Amino acid sequence: MDVEELADVIGANVLRFRQALGWSQDALATASGLSKGTIVAIEQHRSNPSVATLCALSETLGVGLATLLERPAGPLVKHRGTADAVVLWSTPAGSRAELLIGTDPPMGIELWRWRLEPGEGFGGAPHPRGTRETVHVDGGALTVTIADRTVDLAAGDVIVFEAHEPHRYESAGDGAATFSMWIIVGDQGDMPLPRPDADEG
Repeated sequence: MDVEELADVIGANVLRFRQALGWSQDALATASGLSKGTIVAIEQHRSNPSVATLCALSETLGVGLATLLERPAGPLVKHRGTADAVVLWSTPAGSRAELLIGTDPPMGIELWRWRLEPGEGFGGAPHPRGTRETVHVDGGALTVTIADRTVDLAAGDVIVFEAHEPHRYESAGDGAATFSMWIIVGDQGDMPLPRPDADEG
């Protein structure tokens, strides 16, 4: 899907879900913390919104991020090929984030594929409380910072964390860091993370 086609799909979906809620553009702007001009530009297919903007819209409209990026379909049977991945963030150096597939809340799940070139990183906006991110490092070295805690990961390592705090991913080696990310979205209350028998510090 090219950039123009993606803008068409996003604009049509935002309009459809907004109208299903009976909201005006002003109401959606207020609820999402975005400007009315942003909403208008998206619905008129004149905008290529950022990841943060798309997340704000999906959370406000109560649909999964992946749903905003795909044409309406029938009952939930989703199949995606490698060529169907949607690139939502990239840099001139070659870093990129691709959304592979996702489902709607409640208990929505998103599967991402990431590549961070040496010296590059990405800061993740806080998600609603109850959201979990699980990251598996496929190759290279990755540093993950959650609030004031930093964790260094090597190829094969896995981390899961509560994503309602600010968090950041950085390539930490001489080569690119590649990793897969699963995000469980939506408010799940105070469900705790699984804890190891011994405190890893």
